[in-house]
Amino acid sequence: MTTTGCARVPSGLLWTLALVGALTAPTAAASDPLAPAAFQGLREAPSRLSLRLGAGQGSVKKASSEAELGEPTWVRLNLALTATWRRYCARPGVEGCGEYERLPEEDQVGDTSDFSSTHPYLGFLLEVDALPLAHRETSVLRGLGLRLGVQQGYSSSDVTLTGDGGQTPPRETTATDTAFTAQALYRFYFRFGTTRPQQGYVGARAGLQTRAFNVDEAQDTPLSGTHRVFPAVAVDLSVPLFSSVRLDASGGLLLSPKPGHSPDADGGRRAQEISDFGTSVSSFGWSAELGVTGEIWGPLGYDVAFRLAHFRDSFTGAGTRTGWTNGGVAEETYSSLHVGLIGSY
Repeated sequence: MTTTGCARVPSGLLWTLALVGALTAPTAAASDPLAPAAFQGLREAPSRLSLRLGAGQGSVKKASSEAELGEPTWVRLNLALTATWRRYCARPGVEGCGEYERLPEEDQVGDTSDFSSTHPYLGFLLEVDALPLAHRETSVLRGLGLRLGVQQGYSSSDVTLTGDGGQTPPRETTATDTAFTAQALYRFYFRFGTTRPQQGYVGARAGLQTRAFNVDEAQDTPLSGTHRVFPAVAVDLSVPLFSSVRLDASGGLLLSPKPGHSPDADGGRRAQEISDFGTSVSSFGWSAELGVTGEIWGPLGYDVAFRLAHFRDSFTGAGTRTGWTNGGVAEETYSSLHVGLIGSY
């Protein structure tokens, strides 16, 4: 009796044996002198290995080769249209305009000045940030730079002066608001996000600023102008919110921004900015800004910002105006809305 045996081979093992056989068969054929010529040619051809990255690895490589949003640039030019509102008040014998209003009516003696823009001062802003070492990624000095800026606005307003004798008739007055900035700056950059990295920064600025409210001297008006030149320091923050929107904020101190700082040659109206209210003055101020910036296309972007600058002048001694026998206070505030375009290189 003949017995037939049957053995089961796992399917996985069959595939493994087949793969090994497919790989070894050409090698064996190539070494056999009796093998066909097609197989002998394999002995002469060098072996090659081809590796193709998956989609996920390729996308990472592509993202790393692109420029990060918000990275420092050599030059940043901001050209904006501006609308500025000015508020001004002057009160004798007190340390604040609000304090004067709380005095009993019989104690509110002397000339007072109030001015509030009925229409905004329309004008322009041109600001340049230059960071000559911006592309040195490994250098701590890449955030070192310079800011230069000029802002000017024009408007006409109706002005009245209130005193013990009552109010003067309204008079139309033309005036200009002009500001200059020259500051050194430093920024420390940090990264945001993982899918496409973005950069934000914290920074500081220090230098000189000017603020001049010029009244047309050819017009007989009771409106007072102010001319200030002063050192200023500020801190800045820029944080990316979305791929095309950044939040920008800053706050600063205006150090001793005295009015009439640069009197004209004949000691005219600029000198009166102090003598009208007292014999000497000490001043203090602050500034603030909040806005958004972003990309439009390529090197072009946009900027929308609101800026504030506030000055407080404390006078001592006797002034030439009625009731200003023991100094007083003047407060001045500029509120500006900026909408413009940004060009970066």
